[in-house]
Amino acid sequence: MTPTQLSSVTALMVDDEAYFRKFIGRILMNEGIGSVIEARDGTEAIDLFRVAKPELVVLDINMPRQNGLETLRGLRTLSPDVPIVMLTSVADEAIVERCVEEGADAFIRKDVPADELVRELHAVLTDPTLEPAA
Repeated sequence: MTPTQLSSVTALMVDDEAYFRKFIGRILMNEGIGSVIEARDGTEAIDLFRVAKPELVVLDINMPRQNGLETLRGLRTLSPDVPIVMLTSVADEAIVERCVEEGADAFIRKDVPADELVRELHAVLTDPTLEPAA
Protein backbone atom coordinates (compact mmCIF):
# COMPACT_ATOMS: atom_id res chain seq x y z
CA MET A 1 0.00 0.00 0.00
CA THR A 2 1.22 3.49 -0.75
CA PRO A 3 1.28 6.25 1.92
CA THR A 4 -1.76 7.86 0.29
CA GLN A 5 -3.66 4.57 0.43
CA LEU A 6 -2.63 4.03 4.06
CA SER A 7 -4.16 7.33 5.16
CA SER A 8 -7.59 6.15 4.03
CA VAL A 9 -7.26 2.67 5.56
CA THR A 10 -9.19 1.51 8.60
CA ALA A 11 -7.41 -1.30 10.47
CA LEU A 12 -9.03 -3.78 12.84
CA MET A 13 -6.73 -4.76 15.73
CA VAL A 14 -7.86 -7.96 17.46
CA ASP A 15 -6.24 -9.08 20.72
CA ASP A 16 -7.55 -10.06 24.14
CA GLU A 17 -4.83 -7.97 25.82
CA ALA A 18 -5.89 -4.30 25.89
CA TYR A 19 -2.35 -2.93 26.27
CA PHE A 20 -1.20 -4.85 23.20
CA ARG A 21 -4.18 -3.62 21.15
CA LYS A 22 -3.25 -0.05 22.10
CA PHE A 23 0.45 -0.65 21.40
CA ILE A 24 -0.15 -2.07 17.91
CA GLY A 25 -2.80 0.57 17.25
CA ARG A 26 -0.25 3.31 17.97
CA ILE A 27 2.28 1.67 15.67
CA LEU A 28 -0.29 1.45 12.87
CA MET A 29 -1.29 5.10 13.31
CA ASN A 30 2.39 6.14 13.35
CA GLU A 31 2.86 4.22 10.09
CA GLY A 32 0.11 6.28 8.47
CA ILE A 33 -3.05 4.19 8.92
CA GLY A 34 -6.10 6.47 8.94
CA SER A 35 -7.96 4.83 11.82
CA VAL A 36 -7.76 1.77 14.06
CA ILE A 37 -10.72 -0.02 15.61
CA GLU A 38 -10.29 -2.66 18.29
CA ALA A 39 -11.84 -6.00 19.18
CA ARG A 40 -10.98 -8.06 22.25
CA ASP A 41 -11.86 -11.47 20.76
CA GLY A 42 -12.74 -13.20 17.52
CA THR A 43 -16.49 -12.98 17.96
CA GLU A 44 -16.33 -9.22 18.45
CA ALA A 45 -13.90 -8.98 15.50
CA ILE A 46 -16.34 -10.68 13.11
CA ASP A 47 -19.15 -8.37 14.25
CA LEU A 48 -16.98 -5.23 13.86
CA PHE A 49 -15.68 -6.41 10.50
CA ARG A 50 -19.21 -6.71 9.12
CA VAL A 51 -20.03 -3.14 10.20
CA ALA A 52 -16.75 -1.25 9.70
CA LYS A 53 -15.38 -3.17 6.69
CA PRO A 54 -11.71 -2.50 7.55
CA GLU A 55 -9.04 -2.72 4.86
CA LEU A 56 -6.49 -4.39 7.15
CA VAL A 57 -6.78 -6.84 10.06
CA VAL A 58 -4.11 -7.55 12.69
CA LEU A 59 -5.21 -10.68 14.52
CA ASP A 60 -3.91 -12.47 17.62
CA ILE A 61 -4.03 -16.26 17.52
CA ASN A 62 -4.59 -17.12 21.20
CA MET A 63 -7.85 -15.55 22.39
CA PRO A 64 -10.87 -16.64 24.42
CA ARG A 65 -14.31 -17.39 22.92
CA GLN A 66 -13.02 -17.72 19.35
CA ASN A 67 -9.34 -18.17 18.58
CA GLY A 68 -7.45 -16.45 15.79
CA LEU A 69 -7.58 -19.38 13.36
CA GLU A 70 -11.36 -19.65 13.67
CA THR A 71 -11.61 -15.89 13.28
CA LEU A 72 -9.30 -15.96 10.26
CA ARG A 73 -11.59 -18.51 8.60
CA GLY A 74 -14.64 -16.37 9.33
CA LEU A 75 -12.97 -13.22 8.01
CA ARG A 76 -11.87 -14.99 4.83
CA THR A 77 -15.48 -16.04 4.26
CA LEU A 78 -16.56 -12.40 4.55
CA SER A 79 -13.65 -11.00 2.53
CA PRO A 80 -11.11 -13.18 0.73
CA ASP A 81 -8.92 -10.19 -0.19
CA VAL A 82 -8.48 -8.07 2.94
CA PRO A 83 -4.86 -8.27 4.20
CA ILE A 84 -4.69 -10.19 7.49
CA VAL A 85 -1.58 -10.19 9.69
CA MET A 86 -1.43 -12.86 12.38
CA LEU A 87 0.26 -12.10 15.71
CA THR A 88 1.31 -14.63 18.31
CA SER A 89 3.70 -15.25 21.14
CA VAL A 90 3.93 -18.91 20.04
CA ALA A 91 6.31 -19.69 17.17
CA ASP A 92 5.07 -23.19 16.40
CA GLU A 93 5.81 -24.11 12.77
CA ALA A 94 2.52 -26.02 12.50
CA ILE A 95 0.57 -22.93 13.59
CA VAL A 96 2.36 -20.77 11.04
CA GLU A 97 1.52 -23.31 8.32
CA ARG A 98 -2.14 -23.41 9.40
CA CYS A 99 -2.31 -19.62 9.28
CA VAL A 100 -0.93 -19.60 5.74
CA GLU A 101 -3.30 -22.41 4.69
CA GLU A 102 -6.25 -20.48 6.11
CA GLY A 103 -5.29 -17.36 4.15
CA ALA A 104 -3.12 -15.20 6.40
CA ASP A 105 -0.98 -12.70 4.49
CA ALA A 106 1.72 -12.34 7.14
CA PHE A 107 2.78 -13.75 10.49
CA ILE A 108 4.53 -11.69 13.19
CA ARG A 109 5.74 -12.86 16.59
CA LYS A 110 4.75 -10.71 19.56
CA ASP A 111 7.97 -11.35 21.45
CA VAL A 112 10.29 -9.60 18.99
CA PRO A 113 11.81 -6.29 20.12
CA ALA A 114 9.51 -3.30 19.57
CA ASP A 115 11.67 -1.81 16.80
CA GLU A 116 11.60 -5.11 14.90
CA LEU A 117 7.83 -5.35 15.34
CA VAL A 118 7.53 -1.85 13.86
CA ARG A 119 9.78 -2.84 10.92
CA GLU A 120 7.75 -5.99 10.26
CA LEU A 121 4.42 -4.15 10.35
CA HIS A 122 5.87 -1.43 8.11
CA ALA A 123 7.02 -4.09 5.62
CA VAL A 124 3.52 -5.56 5.52
CA LEU A 125 1.87 -2.17 5.14
CA THR A 126 4.13 -1.10 2.29
CA ASP A 127 4.09 -4.45 0.47
CA PRO A 128 2.98 -3.58 -3.08
CA THR A 129 1.25 -6.95 -3.44
CA LEU A 130 -1.15 -6.09 -0.60
CA GLU A 131 -3.74 -3.69 -1.90
CA PRO A 132 -6.65 -2.36 0.14
CA ALA A 133 -9.89 -4.26 -0.35
CA ALA A 134 -12.17 -2.65 -2.90
